[in-house]
Amino acid sequence: MTSTSSGPSPSLEAVPSVVVGWPSILRLPHCARLLGGTLLGRIPLGMAPVVLLLAVRDRGGSYALGAALAGAFGLSVAAGQPLLGRLADRIGQTIPLVAGALVSSVAFTIIAITGSGNPIVVLTAAVVAGVSAPPLEAALRALWPQVVPSASHLRAAYSLDSGSQELVYVAGPLLATAVTAVAGSTAALLATGFIGLSGAVAVATSFPSRDWQPTVRTGAGVLGALRSAGLRPLLLALIAVGASLGALNVAALAAAERSGSSWLSGALPAALSIGALIGSALYAARPWPASPGTQLFVSGTGFAASWLPLCLNVGPYTSLALAVVPGMLFGPLLTSAYQSLDLLARPGMVTESFGWLVSAFGVGTALGTAAAGPLNGSWAVPTLAAVAALPLLRVVRRRLDCPRSSRTTS
Repeated sequence: MTSTSSGPSPSLEAVPSVVVGWPSILRLPHCARLLGGTLLGRIPLGMAPVVLLLAVRDRGGSYALGAALAGAFGLSVAAGQPLLGRLADRIGQTIPLVAGALVSSVAFTIIAITGSGNPIVVLTAAVVAGVSAPPLEAALRALWPQVVPSASHLRAAYSLDSGSQELVYVAGPLLATAVTAVAGSTAALLATGFIGLSGAVAVATSFPSRDWQPTVRTGAGVLGALRSAGLRPLLLALIAVGASLGALNVAALAAAERSGSSWLSGALPAALSIGALIGSALYAARPWPASPGTQLFVSGTGFAASWLPLCLNVGPYTSLALAVVPGMLFGPLLTSAYQSLDLLARPGMVTESFGWLVSAFGVGTALGTAAAGPLNGSWAVPTLAAVAALPLLRVVRRRLDCPRSSRTTS
């Protein structure tokens, strides 16, 4: 099999009419390994912020230093993903995945050895660990069109991808806390690097990844994938969607304090993650006779509207039930975003384009968290952020409805 990164899969132009379940995807050659390796290799993204904070506090450091390390890691991941994606589009996936994971693992080891005694060293190491985090998300999404046989399978693969990624941000913090409690923060830092390296090696040594060949990049310039006129509003919209998710963490803490239910601060984000898994499964279970652009706009509208009941500041158990609903809309929103991006990516730049998607969510999450703080965790912040995405999603839908030749030109 000869595979390429030649941008959008032509089969996506037609709306899939046959339902393909997640088990069918996992039974296809290589798919279970690719998805499992990607999830394993991305667990450090969920572990690292918690591990860094716990490690600093464990060694007598301040909350400020721990938060700075976690923030620096998150922003560095957002910066590094499109850069490593661009490198993969140029030279193939093996070096960016394996070398990136190695460098990131070494950086976590340096933090484990150094401790919080030298803030400059550990801050630099946290930045290096984030920038070099392997672009597993982008690599997997570049491979899906090559390892599934039809548009219906691709739709199911994207929904499985979007739903299962919630496990990273549920399992990561839990694993970080558990390893730290059992073996200490040094072991947790070492485990973070090792887990990431194991997942990256599992993906990079698979046949589809090794066989994946870059195609010629046309008119890339400095902007690269961002030259796609349709991609830019999509990424801006996803920054707004990411802001709503980032604001959720602060809103959940504020809701917990108002109600006197401390458990609510963790339960509300978990409820949204569970909802996203359910929504992705439901999306895959039935065909949706609409174009990816229309699906994107409709699910985005539902996502924005689903925050409104939470603004009523209802009781803790009602809030917990209501928090599932945005998640159920987020799953289809994210899946249709994958399909739309696949159509909008310029030839030879699909991995970089998906890397920008990862960055958009990272930047949006940081902005949403920062904005929600001064407003005392008001539910208005995630609501308004989700609403702000709608005009941009409408632009994306119009772009996708245009002839193919006009979608990627600046």
